[in-house]
Formats: sequence, structure tokens, C-alpha cells
Amino acid sequence: MYSIRDIAGFTDQLVADCGLDTASVFFVDQSAEQARLSYVHHFGVSGEAQHTYAARGVFMADPFARTSTCETQFIRWGDPRIDALADESDDYRAFLAQHDIGVVGALSRRVTSRLSLIVGTHCTSRSPQRPAVPIGLLERRLRDLSDMVVSHLFEDLLTHSAGQIALRSALPCASGRPGAEASLSRRESQIAALICEGKQNKQVAYQLAISEFTVENHLRRMYRKLGIHSRAALVAQLSRQVH
Repeated sequence: MYSIRDIAGFTDQLVADCGLDTASVFFVDQSAEQARLSYVHHFGVSGEAQHTYAARGVFMADPFARTSTCETQFIRWGDPRIDALADESDDYRAFLAQHDIGVVGALSRRVTSRLSLIVGTHCTSRSPQRPAVPIGLLERRLRDLSDMVVSHLFEDLLTHSAGQIALRSALPCASGRPGAEASLSRRESQIAALICEGKQNKQVAYQLAISEFTVENHLRRMYRKLGIHSRAALVAQLSRQVH
């Protein structure tokens, strides 16, 4: 299993080997009504730039995040797909200018239908005589880095039963595998994951923005589907299925 320290070390070495100035590794989560950003690691990116990019929603206009597809892809700055989107975003271009960020390119990887990994790579204008960035090497290293990050994410999730259930329900291939949770709806899987974390009905209702009565109804339906009669049996059965 790769650790965050491994990921940080690999990123920092990538920056050095490819003649970059900065790099940023982050996830964009679009599972909720409002997209959220989660940073994994930075090299050389100022705290101010990190805050502006996340808190002011600049990441939502980032053309590399908006072009994320089911395939892992590296796109260089200047690619027509990026230019068209960047031209539409004054906020994104102003952000780059304000923080002297010269984008070299970014790798995007769709982890699930609603979660994307982005690794952005940059140079500044302070060193105009630098050698050209070795794009082939950069792309290979970025693909290796994305494998490390996704491996760390899955390993971390799979150490917890609730994370296993949530992951299984999020992946498109989940419904094709036999098991108790395969018969549950998306909402039921969300509730089951929270129950496995030890949350009570009131807490589940609050977190999912539904009524406690609705939670109870979902639980009764889950019990019928799975042929069980208690929360303890629900946790035990789903935990067995994800191991």
C-alpha cells in the first residue's frame, strides 16, 4: 500500500526530474449538489493560491477538471480542448496570472462517475532560460503517480466496512457482482454505509438531508430484501459480503 509520504516523495521527484516549478494533486467530487475539492499533495504551490483555488471555486472553472473522461488522459496547455474552455473562464485565467502559474499540462482520471483525480503541473515565468519540459517522461511519471494515488484511496477505503460498501455502490460494475448489497438501491446503500459506521437513525437522516421516518422506512425495506430483522444483522451481513 502506498502512503501519503510515498505520494508526496514521488511528486516532488517528478517536479525535479521534469524541470517543473510546481505541481498539485487533488480530487474533484461531484457527488453532492455542489462540487467539492480535496487536496492530496502540493509542491511549491503557495498557501494563498491553494486557498483561492479551492475556497473561491476556481477549480470549478478549471478546463482540465471539466475535460475529465473515463480514460486517464494527459493534456498539454494549448490543446484546443483546453483553449476553448479556458477562453470561457476569465476567473481561471486571472487566477493563473495573479499567481504566476504557467500551466504545462495536467493528467485527469475519472475514478468513479462522480469523482475525478487531477494532477496539474506548472512552470513560472521567473526562469525563462530553463530547458524544455520532457513531455514524454512527464506523462509516464504522471500516470504512475495517478496509479499510486488511486491505489492509496482504495486501500484506505477497503480497510473499513462502511468505505467498502460506499465504494461498491459507487462503482458502475458493482451491480454486476453477487452479494447482499447488490440488491440495494443507491439510497439504501448510502444508509447502510452510515449504519455500518455506527450512526443512529437521527444522524443518518441529518447527514442525508432526509427525515428520520424515511430512514426507518428504508431500513424496513432493506431488512425484507436481505431476510434479516435487526441493525446488527445488517452490519454483519454487509461486512461479510465486502471481505
